[in-house]
Amino acid sequence: MYFYLALFFSVIVTWVPRILPFPLAKLIQFPAFFKRFLNYLSLSMMTSLMVSELLILHKNALPSFDGLRCVAMIPAMAVGYLRKSLMLAVVTGVMTMALLRLLVV
Repeated sequence: MYFYLALFFSVIVTWVPRILPFPLAKLIQFPAFFKRFLNYLSLSMMTSLMVSELLILHKNALPSFDGLRCVAMIPAMAVGYLRKSLMLAVVTGVMTMALLRLLVV
């Protein structure tokens, strides 16, 4: 029983600071300069996540691209561009990568 309580509270502690700000941010009226900053925040976060995941680093050589991840990036970028939702873009990328790994490997 102790294990399940610890697991439940661990999920809550992890979920609250990561997911709860998204719906709360829609309820708050932000100043214009902060809204402009938030417009570019998802783009910069998505770019940093993509670059760090797409490149394969080699010792004493130039980095190379991971082809499977590059293919999975295409629908994630399309969803991110069309829907302007970072969470939806990440979920799309994860689901596409899972599907590609299932079909290719």
